[in-house]
Amino acid sequence: MDKHTAPVWDAVVEPLAAEGIIVEDITAQVAGRFRTLTVVIDLDGSTTAPVSLDHITAATRIVSEAIDELPLFNEHAYDLQVTSPGATRPLREVRHFQRAVGRTLAVRTTADEEFEGVLLAVSDGDAPETAAEFRLADGSERRQDLAQIAHAEAVLQFR
Repeated sequence: MDKHTAPVWDAVVEPLAAEGIIVEDITAQVAGRFRTLTVVIDLDGSTTAPVSLDHITAATRIVSEAIDELPLFNEHAYDLQVTSPGATRPLREVRHFQRAVGRTLAVRTTADEEFEGVLLAVSDGDAPETAAEFRLADGSERRQDLAQIAHAEAVLQFR
């Protein structure tokens, strides 16, 4: 975390959380005279709904109000971007998997085994016992401990 993002984290995490919005990442970029502050948001694990334009709009208003008085970028003008992590972002946290229930995931295990399946459920156990239930293409079901997943991401399906 750098001098530009640390005060932003402190200012925005609580007001966004009150709206059910989680801060995934905050980055500050400077390129010549151009400065950009990017806040990546997601919804908490209680919903599988995607981050909507309404969520982005509400989060942008909250972030803008929260950081308005902060001395960012040495008082130079900057662009504020509030965005979601995207449909194919790597799933790393239990919350990410909870939000992906019902979606098809491509998974690679720590044993370098790969499979695709529809995520049916994520157990509520403590981190070492947390597991995901998948329905594979052949109709069988598979239970996979999250701790043994090296990489997982949603598979985009076009209708």
